[in-house]
Amino acid sequence: MQAVKNTVPAIAEAMEKIRSSMLIFSYQLRHIGVGKHNMGKRVKAVKPELERYAGLVQQIKEKSKERKALLAEKKETPFYQIPKLHDLTRRITELTEELEELKTEKEMVLRSLDCADDAGISAVKKEIATLEGALQKLSEQEAKYSAELDEALKQYAELKEQAAGMDAAELMDARLAVRDEKERSAVDRVKSAYGEKYDPMMMHDSKRDVANLLHEEAETRSVREFLRQKQKAQQTQQHKKPKRHEQER
Repeated sequence: MQAVKNTVPAIAEAMEKIRSSMLIFSYQLRHIGVGKHNMGKRVKAVKPELERYAGLVQQIKEKSKERKALLAEKKETPFYQIPKLHDLTRRITELTEELEELKTEKEMVLRSLDCADDAGISAVKKEIATLEGALQKLSEQEAKYSAELDEALKQYAELKEQAAGMDAAELMDARLAVRDEKERSAVDRVKSAYGEKYDPMMMHDSKRDVANLLHEEAETRSVREFLRQKQKAQQTQQHKKPKRHEQER
């Protein structure tokens, strides 16, 4: 951060500029949070079903292969080996029933994924891969904006320390004088970046987030207390001044 002149207007301008940047970062982080929640919810719901589908396909493949081998073995078995033929028939029947159950379960999984048949699975896999890529990107953006917000907080604290010896009420008045313009500028930048996706309620929440981060409620109370003490001191000073007729005696 560049050095700021040690005057009330300069400090007020710098503090409100940082505050408006924090408003943008806060909105971005909230927007990312909502995106991650929605995408994560979809991935969390679909991915286990895809894994279940893959497992069923593998089981069907293995049992179909086993059944085929048993059918071939039965065909090659002489008719007089009755016990072996009975055993092969029993195992083939069991496998046939198991395959039917597995196929029924697979159909249920396909329906849960809104797929008419096996061909539709590739589209679902592609969707989940895309969502996971987007989630990774959002996590990277989240880390970036969180770091920028932390840096802004640090700069704000430095300015607050620089302003420690200034009149608190005068500084607050100077800040409030430029706040609306700085907030409008921040809102316009966010609107321009997000277009139709801009959410006024999210911006309202972001303003509250920034107010909480900067302890603005406590700061306002502190300024009020400062003014009350100042006013009290002035009143005490006026009472101490001797009246004119007393001075003339």
